[in-house]
Amino acid sequence: MGIIFQHKRLAILSICLVFLLYFGYAQEVGEVEWKKVIVKEWGVGGFLNTNGGGLSFQQGRTPTYYNKHFWEIDLWYNAHHKTVRARNPYYSDATGYSYGKLCDLMFLRGGYGFQRTLHQKPYWGGVRIRYTISGGLSLGFSMPVYLYIVNYSTTGSVIGKYTAKYEPEKFGIDDILGRSSYFQGIGETKLHPGFYCKTGVNFDFSKDEYTMHAIEIGVSIDMVFPFVQQMAYNKAKPFHLCAYIAYYFGKRKGNYE
Repeated sequence: MGIIFQHKRLAILSICLVFLLYFGYAQEVGEVEWKKVIVKEWGVGGFLNTNGGGLSFQQGRTPTYYNKHFWEIDLWYNAHHKTVRARNPYYSDATGYSYGKLCDLMFLRGGYGFQRTLHQKPYWGGVRIRYTISGGLSLGFSMPVYLYIVNYSTTGSVIGKYTAKYEPEKFGIDDILGRSSYFQGIGETKLHPGFYCKTGVNFDFSKDEYTMHAIEIGVSIDMVFPFVQQMAYNKAKPFHLCAYIAYYFGKRKGNYE
């Protein structure tokens, strides 16, 4: 009987010990997670897309361990997919330009985003995977293209060059010597208000929870009004769709930092 009683007491003590260890571990993990969850984040990044590239800034907060809410500002240059570089072969002082290009187009975006963790980073390191979606207002800036044009005399001989806004009906490929200053048409920039949406997958490979190093891959779409005709002999595009890859780096802070 004594042996049975000792076995029962040992079993009860073992169960209690396991319970206490589990409870203590749960508390410890909970405290660590609490410190990691309630943080603020900010990051800057650069990205390339199928239509150009640009810069981005994000500032956000993670109210739960798996969710992040953020505000973002993007600035990116949009190149038409039919853009072709050309050069007049008949003049030694000719420079390269984009034949048929009517205007340069840039987008300034400002919006709200949300990220949801799909795969959490293990405590020893690794990669946190998040699904991300954002959207908001987009403001397009279209700036007309100015070119160097061959200046002919009344007898047809070349006497120099001058700058003029590109007009496809007026200037042929033989008349163009190259692109003029990118800033020459800045005073004629037109504004095109609209909206945008962006979605993708974010891979955070930071070494610790208080720095940000992440690569993001996704797609975005901008629609601005009125529609912008970037290329001669092509209709104005109602929307601008592209795939992108971005790299972000930044900092994270605890709730009371």
